Amino acid sequence: MLWLCILLPRHDRAALHNLALWALQWSSQVSPCMPADEDADGARAMALLWLEIGASRQLFGGATALRAHIATGLMALGYEARLGIAPTPQGAALLARAGHDEPVPSLSALRVRLQPLPLTLLALTPAQHDALRSTGLETIGELLAFPAAALARRFGPETSAYLQRLCGERPEPLRMLQSPPTFSSRCEFSGALTDTTALLFPLQRLLAGLQGYLRSLDRAVQRYTLRLEHRGHAATCVQIGMARPTRAAAQLLTLARERLAALTLVAPVQALGLQAQEFLQPLVLQMDCFAPGIQHSEQLQTVIDRLVARLGNAAVQTLRIAADHRPERAWSALAAQPEYSATTTPVTAALPAAGARPGVAELPSLRPCWLLPQPRDIDRPEQLLAGPERIESGWWDGADIARDYYLARGTAGAHWWVYRDLRSGAWHLHGLWA
Repeated sequence: MLWLCILLPRHDRAALHNLALWALQWSSQVSPCMPADEDADGARAMALLWLEIGASRQLFGGATALRAHIATGLMALGYEARLGIAPTPQGAALLARAGHDEPVPSLSALRVRLQPLPLTLLALTPAQHDALRSTGLETIGELLAFPAAALARRFGPETSAYLQRLCGERPEPLRMLQSPPTFSSRCEFSGALTDTTALLFPLQRLLAGLQGYLRSLDRAVQRYTLRLEHRGHAATCVQIGMARPTRAAAQLLTLARERLAALTLVAPVQALGLQAQEFLQPLVLQMDCFAPGIQHSEQLQTVIDRLVARLGNAAVQTLRIAADHRPERAWSALAAQPEYSATTTPVTAALPAAGARPGVAELPSLRPCWLLPQPRDIDRPEQLLAGPERIESGWWDGADIARDYYLARGTAGAHWWVYRDLRSGAWHLHGLWA
């Protein structure tokens, strides 16, 4: 086994729990440890987060590359942390305290690395350190030269047991974090916040925890809820949704920024919570370097999600195709973000091609996206560029049509989509191209 230890300045338990959820994306075995001794010196009072990386290091390019990934992520979240890697949890923690960056891959290499380090780096109580200083010993190597039985008699069984766990001679009893069935994270502020912009940095940390949690489960979310807690007022709940499921913290933060920018606080915010309860399969798209359409579609969907977050779901609409040959009934408008459910399928903003009769020439281009609300009476166009395309449909609902559609040249060179009513012989303008 190979352990990575993240050594952090003292944080509250909620912050350490959220960071542990973030770390699940790197390892399935994560163990947070908050020191209980408030009187310990600064080195031992720091919070610890252990990750077993032996099973996942090759996935991320080796222990050194994985350490770099984690260090970069911690820096982006604003954490000042020291990292150590060793085959034992206590060894990794000691190397982090010592500032040794290079991974130590084996127990024999760990003992060599520990030889010159001072005794002050050992995670022992002040009384145990006083007992060690009284002997005149200075380095960990000198201490480890004594037999375990002699150490237990001289310094107590607790000191001997710790040194055995340090060197891998005794197992380390760690309590591993279990992934909860739903995600809930919260942070309290030392002072009330009156500006929603100030919520973005703590929210970035909460969303990083959500991203790590989702990656560990190979899941995504299509909506999540922010809970802004006030003193003396009911909490403000802000639901943020997307048209497609995602687990990218950056995208989730962008949408939250849009919603919070338009939010008026009823009172200062004392605490911020984040909840997500519905998890979906992530949307994985096969990228094609020769066809950028997928990338453009993703960019368009991101823009739509941001518009919805800023303007509201009812203000942004897209189109849905309908199985009807009549052009005016072949589509309908609906909200850009549908009602959220596990069976929701994103829609596309495209108009269908109506069924042309066999043997009838088709129009040389797509139908116009701009259809008039009602067809307008016109004289027969002088230039018919393509057609006819005959559409006869609707006899079953009393709104049957019989038309021949043409591509025509209109005024000022514009392209018109016109038709001739086969019953009355009248000509009508139904659509336009830009």
